[in-house]
Parts: sequence; C-alpha cells; structure tokens
Amino acid sequence: MPVVLVVSNFQSLSDNEKSLHMGTNPSADAEAENAGVNQSSGVFQAYYGRQQSVQEGVFQGNEYLNRPLISAIGALGNGGLVAVFGAFYYPYLSKLGGHITSLCAAGSVLVVLGLGAAALGHNLATILGCQGVLVGLGSGILTNVLLPILPEYFPERAGLAQGVMFAFVALGGMVGPFMLIQLLETLGIRWTLGILAMLSAITMGIASGLALPPRKFEKRNTHMIGWKAMRDPLFLSLAMVNLTIPLTSVLPMTFGPVFAESLGFSISKASYLVAINSGVGILTRPGIGWLGDRVGHLNMLMAAIAVYVLATFTLWLSAALVSNIGLYISMCVFHGLVTGVFGILINSAQTTLFGAEMYYPKSGVMTSIRGIGLVISAPIAGSLVSKVSPEDLQGRDFVRLILYTGLMLIVALLALGIVRWLDAKKNGWKKAR
Repeated sequence: MPVVLVVSNFQSLSDNEKSLHMGTNPSADAEAENAGVNQSSGVFQAYYGRQQSVQEGVFQGNEYLNRPLISAIGALGNGGLVAVFGAFYYPYLSKLGGHITSLCAAGSVLVVLGLGAAALGHNLATILGCQGVLVGLGSGILTNVLLPILPEYFPERAGLAQGVMFAFVALGGMVGPFMLIQLLETLGIRWTLGILAMLSAITMGIASGLALPPRKFEKRNTHMIGWKAMRDPLFLSLAMVNLTIPLTSVLPMTFGPVFAESLGFSISKASYLVAINSGVGILTRPGIGWLGDRVGHLNMLMAAIAVYVLATFTLWLSAALVSNIGLYISMCVFHGLVTGVFGILINSAQTTLFGAEMYYPKSGVMTSIRGIGLVISAPIAGSLVSKVSPEDLQGRDFVRLILYTGLMLIVALLALGIVRWLDAKKNGWKKAR
C-alpha cells in the first residue's frame, strides 16, 4: 500500500515544524503499516509459489509454478498501472486541490475491494486481477497523485521531508513481513487477505480525510509537453534513469524470500530478510534526505546507485555463486540503505531541473516511464530465474537475474552522469546539485 501525504495547516509552520508534524501525525503511522504490506509483496510471492496455495484452493493445478505471472501480482499492485498515464494527468495536478479527498477515497475503495475480492479468489487469474490490478489502481491513485505534491511544501528541505516520510515506509516494511508471516502461517492466505482489506479500510480512510492539495503558484503550465522538449538530451537521459531504476530497485526485496529459500533458509526466516532490508532505512532515510539537501540531490542519487551496483556484483552475485547466506544478508543491509534514495530525492531533483512552472508536465512523462518500469519489472525478472520447482531452486538459478540487475544499474548511473554534465553545461557547475 502507498504512503499518503497526510498533513494539514502547513502554511503556518516552519520547515522544522513541518518535518516534525510529518513524523508525529498518527495517520502517517497508520499508512506506514499499509506501505509495509506493499513492500512485503515478496512474502506473498513466496507463499503463492508453494503447493500450499493449491491446497488452500487459491490456485489451481500447476499455477503455483507460473513464476512470471505470480511476480506480476506484486508488480501490478505497486501502483505502476496509474503511473503509466502520468503524462496525461500530471499537468492537471495543480487543479485537483478541491478533489484530493475524493481521489484518495476512490483509491482506498479500490485497494479494499481488490484485497477483499482476492480473498475469495480460486485461481491465478482472479488473484492477478484483484490483488494485482484493483489494488494497483488504488495504490497508484494515492501514490502518484499525492507524493509529487510533497516537495512543494519544503522548497529548502524537500529531501529531509521526503526522507522522514520514507522512513515511515521503512518502518512499515520492517513490521510488514513479521505480520504477514504470522497471519499466513496461522490463518492461511484467504484470511490474511481479508484482514489486510479491513486494516486498509481503516488506515486509508483516515489518510484520505487528511490529504493536502497542491500549493498555488502564479505560473503553472497545464499542457502536455511537446516532442521538442522530449528530444532534449537532458530530458532523454533523465528518462532513462526513470526507466532503469524502477526495473531494478525492488528486485532484492521481491525475490529475496525465494532467493534465501534457495540458499537453505526456511520460508519464515527468508521473509525476515525483507524486514532487515526495510529496517535499516528507518533511521538513515531522514539523514539521506538531509544530506541530499546539503550535497545535492543529483550527487546523492549517483552515490546511492554506485553503492547499489557494487553491492549487486560483489555481494548478491557472490552469494548466488557460492550459496552463502551471510553475503546475501550483507546485500540486504546495503540495499536497505540505498533503495529509498531514488524515491526520496527524484521529485526534488526534478523540481530543481524543471522549475515550478514545468514541474508537473515534465514530471508526468517521467512518471509514465517510471510506471512502465514498475509494471514490467517483476515479470521480466521472474522470467530470468531458472524454470524449476521452488523446492529445486539453487542460488545459481538467479545469476541471470542478478547480472540483469547490475547491468541496468550501470546504465542508470551513466545516464545520471550525463544529466549532471548537461545540467552543468547549461546552468554552470555547482558542487551541490
């Protein structure tokens, strides 16, 4: 589930007070729980890929072996379906102020219906349509309508503000796996989905009532950008970043439980690695946002991607080749440290690069590209894992997936370097950018 911007009366607060208000708002705490469940999709994926899903009547026959489609459940449920159309609705976000509550309510209803209907499903197609498509549409409305608004309220400390919000995501991501494992092991898949539907109805209902509209600026461009702007080398390079990062950013979490099982962990212990991955970000994400405000959002993004590349090739790949769980635990720690940096800083970086007038139209195209990456990420990755039964999987069966992840990250790092160079060429070199 998405994190929702749930703040009020911000205009009268200083930046420090705003950040504190974000961190202490009770509805932010509630949304952290839902965000954690969404980030724990790898736990569901691990359970769906077992014969237990057939025994409970959720899947039929050999559907539990269809790894690409099972991966697509989480990929569709993360909100990418709505993000794909960002180029069309982003230019009008500044005019949606009076409808924010209604939009949030609609998104919440879709999430609750999707989870509730999935609890009654009897085959993979139904689960994919409900937990994937319906939940994805609801999550997408909430995430892709509200989160872009956040940087506007923190012009000087946008990174810190988003770091605080994503720390709550990390908190939910740490708690989510423990909750899901207990529910799945004791109550089964159907009851787990039903309970999540009820929790979402409560927390998202609260969040919808506290959603904040966009700020008012004198000049806003409400038209889609033309092909001339899209052909700008800086724009194209940034578009490549917005495609490749979503293709790879959550793969260690999505496939983490299954990968850890292949190294000899039990399903419950394997799922706990998702909690480790998220938990390390609780304290570091506000600091990452604060540091990004100081050293520059683009600089911080480049550093984080570089760390991710190194961890992928030195830790994750090595763990797969020698079946070493210790190396993979180290990978989870490093991934947890850097995985939230893109979400924390990309909107702030684009605000700086595009300016307030063109922020929504240009960011809309970037969001569409990002949505495509989110939707196709897990199915592509799932197809790269060796096609064997879950019981026969070994670390080496994930080598193609890991190499693909590392190569995509290298492309993202090179593209971001080009963005930095072109920006310096246009606006002059600045250390903090």
